[in-house]
Amino acid sequence: MRHLYILITFFFSSVISLSAQQFSLPADGKWYLVAKVGGMHSEFEYVYKHATAHTPSLVSGRIQFINAQNFSIQEHHSMGYGNWLQPQFALLNFGGESQIWVKAAIGADVGVFKVSNFLTGSLELGSISDDNLNDNGGIVTIYNTIRDNSHTYVGNLNVIDGNVGIGTDLPSEKLSVNGKIRAKEIKVEATNWPDYVFEDGYKVETLKGLESYIKTNKHLPEMPTAKEVETNGIAVSEMLKLQQKKIEELTLHLIELGKKVEAQDAYIKQLKNKK
Repeated sequence: MRHLYILITFFFSSVISLSAQQFSLPADGKWYLVAKVGGMHSEFEYVYKHATAHTPSLVSGRIQFINAQNFSIQEHHSMGYGNWLQPQFALLNFGGESQIWVKAAIGADVGVFKVSNFLTGSLELGSISDDNLNDNGGIVTIYNTIRDNSHTYVGNLNVIDGNVGIGTDLPSEKLSVNGKIRAKEIKVEATNWPDYVFEDGYKVETLKGLESYIKTNKHLPEMPTAKEVETNGIAVSEMLKLQQKKIEELTLHLIELGKKVEAQDAYIKQLKNKK
């Protein structure tokens, strides 16, 4: 029974040593090959740490990748102190082989990149470095630098610090979509709806003043320019309010024009009756 115990102990110690391997990751601006796989699914878990001003900066996570695909599914958790200088990942796909690369931020201390629970393929552990992954002939997908103190999920649906991204790995809003949205109905909440245009005392710009403004500025008052929209986009709720305001102001102009037309028609009838 003692021999069996020793054998089991040796077996499990061997598995642990094989499933957790590491390499030094220098901050020299180069990409370092972590792992590659051909013709099958693969994944690995990692921990990366390097010294900072007070305590080590730590990043941990899991990366899943598959042959013949130019995207990977990733989960990252980061924490640190001072200048954290988080790492960056890339996927290089050749159709018959997929590779995961990592790059440390320039200025960071030499860090330790530890890989554990590696599934299938070849674990490279930084055996190859490259200045530029775009000259290897494969499809390169470079992901954004891991953000400080965050939980990051990267795939078809990405969640970063509570922001959800579809088609983008760095959503800047609660929902960022890089593409078209199709829905049966969208409800937009808005405040200060411009019914005040119809309140007594509201002054509408004269048509002559409006004409002068348009000739000078090439857009309606209060409305953004074409360049501003192309650069910043538009907030739907704000644009709806502005458009509604212009519709109501134009309605007031139409009412006034209608009154003038009616008055002119009445005057013309009076002239005809005098003949």
